[in-house]
Amino acid sequence: MKNYGNSFVGGREAIDAGKVPVWLSVDEQFPAGCTFPASDKGKTYPIGTAVYVATMGGQATVYTESSTLSDGQTVTGLLLEDVVVGENGATGTIVTKGQILASRAAKLSTSVSTALANRITFVKEA
Repeated sequence: MKNYGNSFVGGREAIDAGKVPVWLSVDEQFPAGCTFPASDKGKTYPIGTAVYVATMGGQATVYTESSTLSDGQTVTGLLLEDVVVGENGATGTIVTKGQILASRAAKLSTSVSTALANRITFVKEA
């Protein structure tokens, strides 16, 4: 029974894997987060993607790197984690106040970053 569970005696290989931090702090989240429709099936929205929702748990409007905010448009916050949309849609958690490592998160347009400047601190790595 010495090799039980390792019947091919392949040994074990050490793998140096760990979490890569993106958020340095998450101080406030939007209640009930947001939803993504099933029509977005197969899309992945990376951590730190900027979104707007009108109501708690409402459908997200996604701002991309090329998005420009016009008068009256606002940004609710940034996605806490990657969101992969499945056949039934998806949900996302929105951070409204915190610190994020900018180089490890989704790229944002200048107007979106400016709209979040008083709530999200974008930390640049050396």
